[in-house]
Amino acid sequence: MRSFLFSFSLIFSLAIALFAELVFAQENDDYGVYYVYYNSMFPVYKTLYKIDPFFEYAKVVEYKWKRPETRLVEIRKPKNQEPPVILIHGIDPNEINGEWTNYKKYFVDTWKRCLPEEYGLYIFVYPSLDIPLEEGAKKLAQEVQKLASSTGQKRFNFYAHSMGGLLLRYALQDVGFTEYVAKIIFAGTPHIGSPFANFIVMNKKILKLRNDWDYLKMILISANLANVFIEAPNYAYLIYGRKHPGIPDFVDFMNFASVITNTSEPIIQNILRTEPFSSVVMIFLNAVSRIIFPEGEFTKNDGMVPLTSATAFGKSEIFEGFDHADFILSDIIV
Repeated sequence: MRSFLFSFSLIFSLAIALFAELVFAQENDDYGVYYVYYNSMFPVYKTLYKIDPFFEYAKVVEYKWKRPETRLVEIRKPKNQEPPVILIHGIDPNEINGEWTNYKKYFVDTWKRCLPEEYGLYIFVYPSLDIPLEEGAKKLAQEVQKLASSTGQKRFNFYAHSMGGLLLRYALQDVGFTEYVAKIIFAGTPHIGSPFANFIVMNKKILKLRNDWDYLKMILISANLANVFIEAPNYAYLIYGRKHPGIPDFVDFMNFASVITNTSEPIIQNILRTEPFSSVVMIFLNAVSRIIFPEGEFTKNDGMVPLTSATAFGKSEIFEGFDHADFILSDIIV
């Protein structure tokens, strides 16, 4: 009897240890850390990994954040037999502060306003900062197949913004998934990357030799604190020249691209029509691109993605006077 109790106790202890290990592993998947560099009491810069700072700082503090749960979220059920629309967001620097950021809310609200009520609407939510796109792509394929089985819908239209288009390209490598694809819009997708991402991930100290370094440093710090970007692993998917899986020939898709113009009238109209802060930031970054890349193909961009990248292949529609944020904000584009 004593031997039996000892064996039972040992098995029970091992089971508890295994359960705790599984819970810990799950928490590691659900939570990440980010770092805030402070100068005195004021934040200077935020990252998802420690960097060799290019700015003065007094201390760095580590914070925990909960990653968004990867899933398809139903916005509204379809009331007809037409393909529902599935939205796929891009990289979201603000998700360290919570899942439903203004970016996702604006994205959904614009489509709720513009899409006729009888059409179904969903958004694919995923951790965009530090979980490989390949993992998100597998989950997207699974979620769409599950949705098709539960609703009887056979085909879906996809509207993928920015890096969301790259995630969708990975998902298109699953032949089973492509059976559910009706049409795709790649909206501001950096098919061959963006030099802005190279700028984000590079060691900034090598820029100190530039005459305009102080100005560039101010731009980087300001954009980071304004949550335009946060240094994170998944910006590596966006660097210029990185290759991604091709789009199968039989897939029906189109690119939406935009170019910020130099004339003031369309800029002012755009600011008045959409969310002002986003438009001002994109125009600001466009001006920076003209400093860093004064000549060549990168000067034509939407504030984030060069025209040459957003239209790298396939059919394209170009919206003059609009910026990268307008692909989720503008009733004219959507």
